[in-house]
Amino acid sequence: MFSITVSRPLTVAEVVAVFVALTPPGLQLVVQPPGADVPDPMGSLWAGLEPTGDPAWPLGLVVHVYECDLGPYPDLRLAEHIGERFGADVLCGVDPSLVDVDPWDPYYALALVGGRWYLASTAGTRLMAPYISCGADGFRTEPGDEPVKLIRPVVVDTR
Repeated sequence: MFSITVSRPLTVAEVVAVFVALTPPGLQLVVQPPGADVPDPMGSLWAGLEPTGDPAWPLGLVVHVYECDLGPYPDLRLAEHIGERFGADVLCGVDPSLVDVDPWDPYYALALVGGRWYLASTAGTRLMAPYISCGADGFRTEPGDEPVKLIRPVVVDTR
């Protein structure tokens, strides 16, 4: 399983077209809109579109892979294809073989922005909210208002 976050909404048909271009012929593919039930059968690859609540990064795409080999870095290759095809920026999980940060730190991401890869921080963004802070007046919830911060360029070779 992997997930990516996209800077623009995509339709089910657009996501299907991306997967058809990236996967072997004959792969049973299921792509569902937000809120859909678990499909039966699930197929070899099941992807669900999920809204994020962040207008800067409105679409989450959660991908479950069963009984098929998508090769190395399927999330990064999917991100590159979405970026090229739709002009969108994409956030992916951090791969420790590509950057020297803790892959379990939820605030780090690999960001494909304008066709280039960066190590990025999502701390303080609406995408990762809500944030609970404690001050003199007690606890308060904050929605997050920071943009994704690009920390440094990263070399990513998905080919």
